[in-house]
Amino acid sequence: MLLLLALGLQGARAFSLAGPIGNGLAGHGDTWQTAVIGYGLGGDIVAPKNIGEEYRRNIPVLFYSYNANFLDFFGSNGVAAVDSAFAIVNNAFTNNPTGRTNGLDGYSADLREFPDTAQSLNFDAQALGLTDLKSTTMFLLMEQLGLADPDRYVWTLHDRILNAIPGAKCPLDELYLVVQRNYDVVNSPLNQIQYSSFINDTLYTYDIEEACTGPNPLALTFPFSVDPFDQVDTALASFGLNTGGFYTGLTRDDVGGLRYLLTTNNINFETSGTGSLLMNPGAEELLTSENLSDLLPFASTNDPALLPGLFPGLIVTGSSNSFTVVCAPNVVSYFTNKNGEPVGSAPSFVVVTNGLNCVPQELFADTFANVITNGNLTNNPGIILDNANVHFSFFTNTPAVLQTVTIVPKNGQPFPAPLVTKTTSKNITLTNTVSGEFLVIPPGDCGLEIVSTLLTNVVATTNFITTATNISTTTTNGNGLVGSVGIVTLFTNHTFVVRPIVCAGTGTGLYEGIEKVQFVRADFDSLLGQFFQPITTNYTMTAITNSQTQVQRFQRVVTAPDILLTADDQTSPNDPVPHPLFGVSDVTRDIAFDQGNILFDEAGPGVINQPTTISFNKVGDVFENGSLALFALTTNSFLSELTSAPLLAWGSFDDSTNDPVVYPNGTSIANLENEVLIQVSPTSLPDAAAGAFYTQTFSATGGAFSQPFSWSAGGLPPGLSMTTNPDGTGTLSGTPTESGTFDITIELTDSLSRSVQWNYTINIF
Repeated sequence: MLLLLALGLQGARAFSLAGPIGNGLAGHGDTWQTAVIGYGLGGDIVAPKNIGEEYRRNIPVLFYSYNANFLDFFGSNGVAAVDSAFAIVNNAFTNNPTGRTNGLDGYSADLREFPDTAQSLNFDAQALGLTDLKSTTMFLLMEQLGLADPDRYVWTLHDRILNAIPGAKCPLDELYLVVQRNYDVVNSPLNQIQYSSFINDTLYTYDIEEACTGPNPLALTFPFSVDPFDQVDTALASFGLNTGGFYTGLTRDDVGGLRYLLTTNNINFETSGTGSLLMNPGAEELLTSENLSDLLPFASTNDPALLPGLFPGLIVTGSSNSFTVVCAPNVVSYFTNKNGEPVGSAPSFVVVTNGLNCVPQELFADTFANVITNGNLTNNPGIILDNANVHFSFFTNTPAVLQTVTIVPKNGQPFPAPLVTKTTSKNITLTNTVSGEFLVIPPGDCGLEIVSTLLTNVVATTNFITTATNISTTTTNGNGLVGSVGIVTLFTNHTFVVRPIVCAGTGTGLYEGIEKVQFVRADFDSLLGQFFQPITTNYTMTAITNSQTQVQRFQRVVTAPDILLTADDQTSPNDPVPHPLFGVSDVTRDIAFDQGNILFDEAGPGVINQPTTISFNKVGDVFENGSLALFALTTNSFLSELTSAPLLAWGSFDDSTNDPVVYPNGTSIANLENEVLIQVSPTSLPDAAAGAFYTQTFSATGGAFSQPFSWSAGGLPPGLSMTTNPDGTGTLSGTPTESGTFDITIELTDSLSRSVQWNYTINIF
C-alpha cells in the first residue's frame, strides 16, 4: 500500500469537502454513507463528498448575533472570544499579500503564506481541563463554509460486504471497499490523481476495525500517520485539540479547501441563497431628487397618513408620537428715525424680540421603507450605479446664510444722499437640522439603477424671520422702504435617467464562486433584546450564459441573524447523543443544504444556506463519576470527588502569560451589563473619500467604566488607524486608500481591563 502511495500521490496537502449525510436518490449518490460504516454518528451533521459534488456558500456577507442565553452564560469575554474567531476567518479572506480584495485567489498557488499547523498549548488551561471557545467557533465556521474533517476522511469506508461463500463469518470473511475523500490543494498534473493521503505534509495510512455485532458503527477505518512522530489533526477543519489547546489561525489545507470551493474557476449549477432576489432593471425613465427640508419638517409635525398625499409613492412602515412644548421668540421689525439725526436722514431698520410664544406640539418619528438619502450612493443597497458618479448632499448640521436687507444712504453722495438697498450676509450653521436631497423608490420596486445624471440644479430658498415697511396702510402706489431678515439655504437636486429595478425570485444557473465570505456582527436591540433591525444588502454573482460571463445583481433583506450564537444544557437525556469521539457534547449546530440542483446519480453540488444556530453546552463544569464497580476496591465502595473525571469546561486563553478566562465568571457578566448601559458617540460614521484625510472622534458615557480609557479598532480599511487621546476619547483618522464598504469594530477598554465593543460600517467612495 505504501508503495502505491509513493507512486500515485505526490501531494503533501489535502482538504475534505462537506455535504449532506448519505444523500442522493435510492441506490445512487452517497446513499452508501450509513451508520453501519461510521457515517451520521451522534453529533455528525456532515459527511465527505466527492470532488465536483461540493456544497458551498454563495452569499458574500453573512450576519451573526448572540441571544440572551449565550450572553447570560459567557458574558462580554465570551462575545469577544467568538468575535475574534469570526475576525480571524474574515482576515484570511481579505489579507492576501497581493493586496487584492477579491479573496483567496490573491494568495500564491501553493498557499505558502499559511502554516502547516496553527495549534498551540496553554499549560495552565490544560491543567484546568479547559476547552477554548474561540477555537471551537473557528472549527464550526470551517464546517459552515463547506469543509469536513480531513483526518477522519483521508481514508474512509465505502462498503462493508460479507463474502458470499458458504459459511462466511464476520470478521474473517468481511470484504471492505476503502475510498479517499481528501483532495490536494494544488491541481494535480495529468499523470497524478487529485486524491491525497497527505494533510499539511503529514502522510496517512489506515487500519480497519470490525465489531461484527452490537450498536453502530460495526466497522470503521482509523487513519493514522505513517511517521508516528508527525503531528496529526493539524487542520482547523479536523478540530483535533485536546484540553488546553487552541488555534492561532487557519492552516494551508483549510485555506486550500476554501479556495477550491469559492474560486471563480469553480463553476456550479446552483440557486442563489435563501432570501436573495434577482434584481431585474426595467425601461429607462426620468427621476428628480427632492428636498429633505420639505419632507422632514412636515413629517415630524404631521400625521403619517398625510405624507403619501404630499410625497407620492412614499411608504411609511412605522410611526410613533410624543408631545412637547415649542417656544419661539416673537420677532418684531420696523423703521424709525433716531433722536438727534438731521432732517432728511434715512429711517433705521430695527429688529427686536418681544418675549416667547409657546404652544403645545405633537411630534412624530416615522420610518420610511423606500427613501434613499445620506451622501454617497455608491454603496447604498437600494441604488445601482453603472457609469454615473453621484454624491447626494446631506447635512446633519445645515450650513446657511443669515441675510439682512435694509436701506442706507449711498456712499460718497452729499447729504441728504439717495437711499440704496444694502444686503449683509453672515455664514451660520443650523444645528440639529438635517438637510439634503432624497429619492423615493417607486412602490413595488426594490431599487433604482442610475444610468446617468441628466441635470444638476442649485436652488436657493429664503425663509424670512421678519420684514418691515414704512409704506402707509392708507396710501396706494406709494414709495416706501422695505427691510428684512432671512435665512438662505441652498438645495442641490439632480434629474437622473434611471431604470426601476424589480426583484422577483431567486436566480438559478451556472455561477462562478464568490471568492470570499465576510461575517458581520449585528446585535439585537440593546444587545440583550430580541428585536433584530432588518438589514438590506446588495451583492453580485457572475453567471455563465452562452459561454459568456454576465454579472447578476441580487438584493437580500436580512430579518433575522444568518448565524445565531446561543447556549443550552445539552446533557439532558432528551438532547442529541454526544459524539463518541468527543465525550459529552460541547456544542450542537445545524446546517442547511440546498440539494435542489444536484445532478442525477450524484450527491452534489449544492449550496449551504442560512439560517444556522450554533448552541454551546452551558451545563457548566461537568464531571463523570462511576461506575461504582470501578472504584469499589480503592474507595471503600463510595464515589466522591476524588473518583470523578472532568468532561467539559469552557475557557478563553492564548500563548501569553495572562490567566485563562473561565466561563461563567461574574466579571464577564458584569462587563456585559456595562456594555448594555454604556453609550458611545457617534452612533454611525460619515462617509469618507479615498485619498482624502478623514477623522472622527469617539466618546463614551454611562455604565460603570472607569478612566483611563484605551481605544482600539479592528477591520479598518487601509490607511485608517485608531488612537487614544489624553481626555479619554478615541480618534479614528488617516487617509483611506481603498474604496468600498468596510465593517469595523471599535473597542473601549477601561482601567480595570473591562472592554466593550461596537460595530460600525464606513463607506469610502
